[in-house]
Amino acid sequence: MVTREEEMQGILDQVLSKITPGDEERVAMERIASRLLERINGFSDEHGVCGMLVGSAARDTWVSGEHDIDLFILFPESTERERLEIVGLLIAGSVLSDAERIEERYAEHPYLHGVVNGYGVDVVPCFNIRDPSKIKSAVDRTPHHNSFVREEISGLEGDVRLTKQFLKRAGIYGSELKIHGFSGYLAELLIIHFRSFMNLVRDAVDWKPGEVIDIKGHGARAHENPLVVVDPTDPGRNVAAALSLDNMCRFIDSARNFLEDPKIEFFFKAHQTPLELGEIRELLHKRGSVLIGVQFQKPDVVDDILYPQLEKMERSTKKLFKMHDFRIINTGSIVSKKNIYIIFELFDRELPSVKKHIGPPVWARADAERFKAKYHEKKTLSQIYIKNGRYVIEIERRYRTPGPLLREELSKCGLGKDLRDAIREQKFQILSKEELLTKSDHEVRIFIHQLLTHNDP
Repeated sequence: MVTREEEMQGILDQVLSKITPGDEERVAMERIASRLLERINGFSDEHGVCGMLVGSAARDTWVSGEHDIDLFILFPESTERERLEIVGLLIAGSVLSDAERIEERYAEHPYLHGVVNGYGVDVVPCFNIRDPSKIKSAVDRTPHHNSFVREEISGLEGDVRLTKQFLKRAGIYGSELKIHGFSGYLAELLIIHFRSFMNLVRDAVDWKPGEVIDIKGHGARAHENPLVVVDPTDPGRNVAAALSLDNMCRFIDSARNFLEDPKIEFFFKAHQTPLELGEIRELLHKRGSVLIGVQFQKPDVVDDILYPQLEKMERSTKKLFKMHDFRIINTGSIVSKKNIYIIFELFDRELPSVKKHIGPPVWARADAERFKAKYHEKKTLSQIYIKNGRYVIEIERRYRTPGPLLREELSKCGLGKDLRDAIREQKFQILSKEELLTKSDHEVRIFIHQLLTHNDP
């Protein structure tokens, strides 16, 4: 009879067979990385730089199918910052001279991203700082991260791959602002600390907000984050700072579910197909709720600029609905190639004409007099009266349905600069349930199903 441990190990072996890069894939990656590194080192005599391959490709913790190469241009510590930025971009441009496309991105200073033979390549200038406590820019830590992990990770590469794949399936892999999840470096540190994927998930089932992991025993500085993993190369930094509370809790829940009922489905997502229109209509009918959306053109900005603005817009719009007494059940956003959709599920299709307006406390005399003067000659639906020590009046509601509210007030909400430009130029549409369900962007229908059911098949 197969034991639970043997069953789990069989699943992990099966997963590893799918996600471990094969010889051909490794050779292709190494060939491209070596060629590009050679180009960086070709500038050594002229600019005193050297190239370094960093990230999962350098540490052999990458998952099959990941075609990402991270190259750093290390400048002497004495280099002026302006020179690093100017010369760094020139060298990066030369390195990516045969890239299919190139775009300038920004960390703490500019770097280039390009696509070479199907591989995404980041070429990042940094200072070659010997003492990581004296870094001049955030990216200067990366070579130190690289050295630490390479020294500690030997024999654990497969467990890192399992961890990354588990996190990907849960939708919580990536520290970028779009996701607020676990970075690759964080996954590596967790495995270095726990020594295996199974040890990690067994420990995670009992995590609580405020969990601290300190591999080198540095003594953690106070952090407000739900998970604190002290950077072994920089004791003042929390490697898990980008991880949200919800995503930490999703990891805890996934770990519990996997240990309770181990299945390969915890590592691989089934192919998603849009539900038939009739099925979603039936789901909405059963819920008795209202679906409404906002659609506008996606601005041409990088994700780390776009998603914080999108979160701000969602918060502002939820506040707008609340201010006008519309109750929200669920809300979410989806970014397609060309458009952004913010979708709301509301309790109320239509509100009554009457709105109860709460005024100041009776004892706040100056405010009370202004309140009474304001409504003295206005057409109202009641006289001013007192309830729980405050003046109250019932007035006619301006917006009874959510569509007109969004159409008239959305552009006045607090929006990020790029989204504000898109919205305030009236380049947005208010979409009804039917308009949302019949969109040609099939991912919209998939997203609506997930929004309503919280089911991620």
